[in-house]
Amino acid sequence: MSLKVLHESLGVTWHSQGEQEIPWSYGEVEAELEALRFGAALLDFSEYGLVEVKGADRRDFLHNQCTSDIRRMPEGSWLETVFLNAKGQIEHTGLVLHLGESFWISTPSPKALAQRFRKYIVFDQVEVRELEGWLTLRLQGSKAEATAGRLGALPPRWGVSKTEALVMTRDELGLWLFASADQAPLFAKMLLENGATPVGRAAWQIWRVERGLADLPEALGELPQEVGWEARVSYKKGCYLGQEIMARLEARGHTRYQLMGLLGQKEIPAGAPIYRQGRLVGRVGTAVESPYLGAIALALLRKELAPGDQVQVEGWSATVSGLPMR
Repeated sequence: MSLKVLHESLGVTWHSQGEQEIPWSYGEVEAELEALRFGAALLDFSEYGLVEVKGADRRDFLHNQCTSDIRRMPEGSWLETVFLNAKGQIEHTGLVLHLGESFWISTPSPKALAQRFRKYIVFDQVEVRELEGWLTLRLQGSKAEATAGRLGALPPRWGVSKTEALVMTRDELGLWLFASADQAPLFAKMLLENGATPVGRAAWQIWRVERGLADLPEALGELPQEVGWEARVSYKKGCYLGQEIMARLEARGHTRYQLMGLLGQKEIPAGAPIYRQGRLVGRVGTAVESPYLGAIALALLRKELAPGDQVQVEGWSATVSGLPMR
């Protein structure tokens, strides 16, 4: 049985995203949101991929590519990082796993990230390749850890465990599961039989928008500090692409935009410009319909705006909200 067949046996509705078909919903978004909060929500992120960096210079090479201090990473740990362009804007995002003889980077853009790495190899003794035959799952919720125990011993928080067919990382909300493609359906079925709830990306988007958690629609092309990702930036490490901009921001502490919420009168168009009194003040990121809050969205807004301010999106009024949304 493939993951696609398993999804369809569960009554999935698919959503096209580029060339990918994303498991979008299983029919009851409220139940899926409940699982994300209080259960064990099982999500399929198979459109993500893995990039492996090996070789004698792997640590220094990766250290010089991202905003995180890779040189201080203990073996068997993982972290969230970003890869910037020369202007300090987010170009790629990823999870870095320190597996000893290699680093794995889980990212939504594996091909482009691998191409970037190869572009910057000069005299570095590194090998870069996209890992084929692995699929990415997410298990999240207050019962996630107990449910994941069906798969074996769990890693510590911010730790990594690895077997031939399964790599697990653990955070405060749940676990990322990187499974070999032939075993992923078996692992998913085991988790479902142990109490996990299948959850689609529609509920996931609502969950993260309500909590004010940025993802690619808000982050790409922006500064990490403007989308709430400052924790992914180390200001103490040496030179890397975009480092001069990060150092300048640390010294001056000034950014023009911040991530905020919007409460709409009607559906808010993703990506739309936002105006206040005729002046452009930001743009919409992810927009969703929450069963609790109605039409809501994440938005990059100028810092002078405050919760309660009224703005206009395509001629309709919306109210600025703090994060997380209540």
